[in-house]
Amino acid sequence: MNFREIENIENAVASTETAASSSFQLQMVAEYLEKEKRKSGAKENPFVYFYEDVISSSLSFNFKTAIGDSNFKNASDDALSCLNTCNEFRKLSSWAISGWLQNALKFTDHIVLHFIQDYCKEIPKSYFNAGVEKSRYIQLSEKDGDISTAGAELKDLYELRNNLEHRTKIYPDGKQELISPKRNKVRYVVVKLYPDALSRILKEYKSVYPNSILNNDNA
Repeated sequence: MNFREIENIENAVASTETAASSSFQLQMVAEYLEKEKRKSGAKENPFVYFYEDVISSSLSFNFKTAIGDSNFKNASDDALSCLNTCNEFRKLSSWAISGWLQNALKFTDHIVLHFIQDYCKEIPKSYFNAGVEKSRYIQLSEKDGDISTAGAELKDLYELRNNLEHRTKIYPDGKQELISPKRNKVRYVVVKLYPDALSRILKEYKSVYPNSILNNDNA
């Protein structure tokens, strides 16, 4: 192989490396712009952004007209808290799951309470060995259809959250130990149940508040 052939090969390699580097830089810029776009969207309408991100689908529904300004605003604040932890649900870290889940349940609580009190015209019930949050999920689970399944799933998620927060094991001799949570398992359950619960709530609200459906979406 003569000098000219070697030089041509070196130039070709250098050209390929430059193109690869340029492609990588363009990808980095595109990813950065996408992140900034996501942040901007989250701040403009955290309720819708959070809901759609979790269910991986368009809402096509005006929750603000359905649940009212106050509930919508308060739920938006809790949605923003979730988005400040992670603005892309399926990239949620198992190490951040505890705080995220707490705010995610608060987000749904505004909708759940509205459904019980304003749509069903019921007073929230009390159940044996259940606090106010767990009780509202049990009450929801006693309904029919999708909203019932959503209530059962939210109850499971609430108990999961409690297990994350209360991790003290007490032995017969009185000694105590803090148990390390199985965060990856918790994340798996959250990713499975929470989107399904929100999807079922959305389906129920479209059924009972058809006037709030957008773009003639009758799904």
